[in-house]
Amino acid sequence: MRSLILVFTLLCLPPFASAAVFEDAIGVSFPDRVGGLQLQGRETFAQKALGSATRYRSDGHLLASTYVYTGGLSSIPEGTESAVVRKHFAQVIDEAKQMEAMGHASKVTVPATPGQVTQFAGCGPQFIWKAFEMDLDGNLIVSNTYLTAVRNNFVKLRISYPKTDITGRQSADRFIEDIRKVLGRC
Repeated sequence: MRSLILVFTLLCLPPFASAAVFEDAIGVSFPDRVGGLQLQGRETFAQKALGSATRYRSDGHLLASTYVYTGGLSSIPEGTESAVVRKHFAQVIDEAKQMEAMGHASKVTVPATPGQVTQFAGCGPQFIWKAFEMDLDGNLIVSNTYLTAVRNNFVKLRISYPKTDITGRQSADRFIEDIRKVLGRC
């Protein structure tokens, strides 16, 4: 009877347990926790050029998604400074601006200023990034978009939290610092 209970318990555990997920395209494992956020799952898109998304969530309302993809390109220079990465970042920000026209959000506000490059110390890639705001179902949201290139793939991060969350920016920075270590295999 005890062995039957043990087997039943072991069979029931996997759906409730989280574990790291391996991203073959860049050769890293995304751990079950990054920057205080819990892994929520991974999705591989049907179109190979769109790659995959790994999602994290805080105990509060902060959401972080990590996208790894080629966008159909065969060569993507490492880092943030290449024309390929800069052009793609402009496209990503243009997509954010279109969210309102597509009916996904309202009151989308994207500053006209150019993207900034992160200046975190230590191991791991830097990102070009930009913050914007939008209204989702009556909730004002801050969304930060980050982009870099790692091992011939774009790595895009989208981190969103309620504008009223006074710790949102700090939590986003903590996630970025920790995900840099994952990407840099530090």
